[in-house]
Amino acid sequence: MNSHLRYTDEKDKSYGLTGMAISMVVLDGEEYLNGLSIDAPTGEGIELSQEFYFVGNPRLSAKTAWNEMLKHFQLASGMVISNVMCRNYVQHRRKLSKDIIEELKIFMRDEAQANCSLEDDEIDMIFDKTLGYFDRLFSYSHVHDIANEFAGTIVRQRQMTSQEIVEQLRHLSMI
Repeated sequence: MNSHLRYTDEKDKSYGLTGMAISMVVLDGEEYLNGLSIDAPTGEGIELSQEFYFVGNPRLSAKTAWNEMLKHFQLASGMVISNVMCRNYVQHRRKLSKDIIEELKIFMRDEAQANCSLEDDEIDMIFDKTLGYFDRLFSYSHVHDIANEFAGTIVRQRQMTSQEIVEQLRHLSMI
């Protein structure tokens, strides 16, 4: 990932992890959450269950397996976009620049082509929908309050279980 998307310090990482946790809760993916740790290496801060990574159940039809892969791609897209948005919108109080949006789109295209064999127009549609959704979500001051509190909790506790994550972010379901 390009330098615009890398963490600058621990506080920045806490907001990135916050964004990812928020995305999993609001996109109904919390069943895949095992926990999080700010001390984990970059890219491993959110721990997801094996079910998130393995969709190849031979008892699933090809269509069902494809739909699960697509769902997981959408969750992963939400985590990446929400990570960057939380860091920018909440921590720095600024919208995403065109450069960052383009970097995100390129990253998502690479992931989608590698994991789902999606065409560019399909990827762009998912990207635009996800970007728009999280743009609206992270524009709410109530979400900023929740995110600030959650990022502080991550720094203090260093790690959280899935139950702790969901419990602290349950207020998002009211939005």
